[in-house]
Amino acid sequence: MFPLSPADYNESLALSPKLHELQEGPCTRRVAELRARVERLRAKLRAAEEMLVREQSRAPEIGEFVRCPLTGFFGQVTKVTPRAYGRPWVEILLYLGKDMPGHTTVDLFGNWELMDPPSEDSVVHALMIAPEA
Repeated sequence: MFPLSPADYNESLALSPKLHELQEGPCTRRVAELRARVERLRAKLRAAEEMLVREQSRAPEIGEFVRCPLTGFFGQVTKVTPRAYGRPWVEILLYLGKDMPGHTTVDLFGNWELMDPPSEDSVVHALMIAPEA
């Protein structure tokens, strides 16, 4: 151990503001800016994740389009039956094409997912890549 005299002790205390000034240099400000940016992006991500959960769990409205992931059937919602537990049951009018609306309804029960309304190009593309029976 090295004993410090009172004069040496006071000088070492006088260095602390100078060290503090060095710590607040441009490098640390850049790190602080980056940390603040990361926190802003994390807040945006949390908000986007909350919106995603709400969108995925919301019940469809009559007139919206849904599809069945198991069968690939899709169409416009004609009836929504809420249930106490689980997802609402959905009845759709099958969509065959822009000028060929379906003529029968299908119950998808709880097995459905929301989708954007089909455009003519997407329906033609889906028919072209569908395997032939």
